[in-house]
Amino acid sequence: MGNDEDQALWLLVKEGDQASFGILLERYYPVLMNYGVRIKDDPEFIKDCLHDLFVEIWNRRYQLDSVHNLKSYLLASLRRRVIRESKRLRWFKEARELNDDYHFEVQFTIEHYLINNEIKHESLKKLKVNLDRLTKRQREVIYLRFYQELDYDEISKIMEINRHSAVNLIYEALKLLRKNWFLASMSVLPEFIFNMTLGSY
Repeated sequence: MGNDEDQALWLLVKEGDQASFGILLERYYPVLMNYGVRIKDDPEFIKDCLHDLFVEIWNRRYQLDSVHNLKSYLLASLRRRVIRESKRLRWFKEARELNDDYHFEVQFTIEHYLINNEIKHESLKKLKVNLDRLTKRQREVIYLRFYQELDYDEISKIMEINRHSAVNLIYEALKLLRKNWFLASMSVLPEFIFNMTLGSY
């Protein structure tokens, strides 16, 4: 789905087209749900947040601003709502600003790559161990960058950090992976790591 198509869809939603709103819901609900449960491991809570988010979008459709990247806009909107509702219910100790103690779980789906490239099981275990060593913020920024394919400006808006911080989070995460796993295994998974590195700048 291209950005131009997303913008056209958003415009129709703003004009009150119910069919387009249904397409928006169908297209982005799974993406948002997947992201939301990584922030707060409570699917019912996230469903409630998503319900309220989409109801608000529809109710305020005529006042909505234009958006440059619809997916980024929706992810940021959900993240803010989850934090706000968690603060209201006192589910987060620090609700004003998330830190590395907040919940963010990512299952890095590299098994398919490893199987296709005949990587031995021991190497998969080593990589998973080192992915688990990443901080929550590093996991989140990697998820947004490589799984949702967002750029650094979009990531910084979603996570409410500056662009430099987003770049540093990626850099430190990749450095950790290279130091603790890649260098010890040399040629085991060069394409995976190098693609991540090249794609991040």
